Amino acid sequence: MAAIYSLYIINKSGGLIFYKDYGSAGRMDTNDSLRVASLWHSMHAISQQLSPTVGCSGIELLEADTFELHCFQSLTGTKFFVVCEPGTPSMEGLLKVIYELYTDYVLKNPFYEMEMPIRCELFDINLTQAIQKDRVALLGR
Repeated sequence: MAAIYSLYIINKSGGLIFYKDYGSAGRMDTNDSLRVASLWHSMHAISQQLSPTVGCSGIELLEADTFELHCFQSLTGTKFFVVCEPGTPSMEGLLKVIYELYTDYVLKNPFYEMEMPIRCELFDINLTQAIQKDRVALLGR
């Protein structure tokens, strides 16, 4: 079964505002997750500047032997990225669903302050349901 290892949400300044680990082995501590988010933000920004294509929005997919990293950047500069097993299908669709959950449950929350860590129970509940639904869909293929 294709697996989602982790989800990161990075604000436009490169700060990690949400991290969720879905893997069972090799869990990262808080400092490691902050380093990964910071490194990805930097690589994404550099790729935008070095791209020969005008209007490049940065790296959207990073493929390695043991994982894939899929990224979606919103118009406001917030980055959503998922680390998953190689060959996991429909990650772009899942990232857009996660973005919709973010706009519905985080940005519309009157107690949420922009650019701050996400602490929203409804977002967590609906995110868990979306990930589980995606895993069930993958099992059916």
